[in-house]
Amino acid sequence: MADSDDDSVASFKTAEEISPSREKTIFPLMSHELSSLERKLNRIVYIQQADAAYHKALNDMRDQLSISVIAEPSLYGRHRPVAVLVVATANQTYVFDIQALGAFFPELKKLLEDKYPRKVVHYSHRISDQLFYKHQITLTGFSDTFVALCVARQDKSACSLPEAISSVLNIPLRELLSDEVTGVSESRQLFTARPLSGDQFRFLGRMAILQHLMHDRLTFGHICAGMQRMSATFSQSFCRFRNGCDVAPYMGPKSRFGFQYIDTYYKSAVGSLPVDYEIDHAEK
Repeated sequence: MADSDDDSVASFKTAEEISPSREKTIFPLMSHELSSLERKLNRIVYIQQADAAYHKALNDMRDQLSISVIAEPSLYGRHRPVAVLVVATANQTYVFDIQALGAFFPELKKLLEDKYPRKVVHYSHRISDQLFYKHQITLTGFSDTFVALCVARQDKSACSLPEAISSVLNIPLRELLSDEVTGVSESRQLFTARPLSGDQFRFLGRMAILQHLMHDRLTFGHICAGMQRMSATFSQSFCRFRNGCDVAPYMGPKSRFGFQYIDTYYKSAVGSLPVDYEIDHAEK
């Protein structure tokens, strides 16, 4: 019987490893991305008061098209306040010590409630609940990496941020976690103990930076892959003509030549988004 159980586990693992939906959503980091990650982790900005660094961080965030946002601890939603808010931009990674600041100041609150920059988050249902009920902040203008993963893999299994990053970017989970984050000290796990340790800073920074990379990989590498292929085909509409005289008649300002390569009915995922009624009656 034991052998049979072992065989079942092995079969499950094998099936998981060769699952087409998973194979298509594995995007290992490139060497230059690993180098960039390490550089950014070595210059994380820690903010615990509304000083020049705080305002410089807000200006940097406002200049971005999108930012990666992590709130810790967010697993418990409204049952615990945010101790640290981590934001990764294209330029820098910031750790806002909300516990030390005492509250979300108006400028930071407004940025989280504005439509832009877009905020990349994971498990937005927990973060939104936490921000709204504990800090009176309505998170707006966000994209959820968990939703992106579900759509890309057509699978709605629970998956934490470290697990998602490990799976999509092909990084061993043990390399993402640290003893302080997974250890027995609850205050360390919840990021409420002070001072924050170097391992905690690196973990938070790593999650925020890689969350953004994972979002881009899932969006442009899989969910929008059909649109990317369509764009590539469309871009070659005129290039196919070797002779300039042959292509000239098709290049008028109102010309629709090449438009035949665009499928306006293209959908990146099967089905449509649920309406409010369906959401209200969804499985709990």
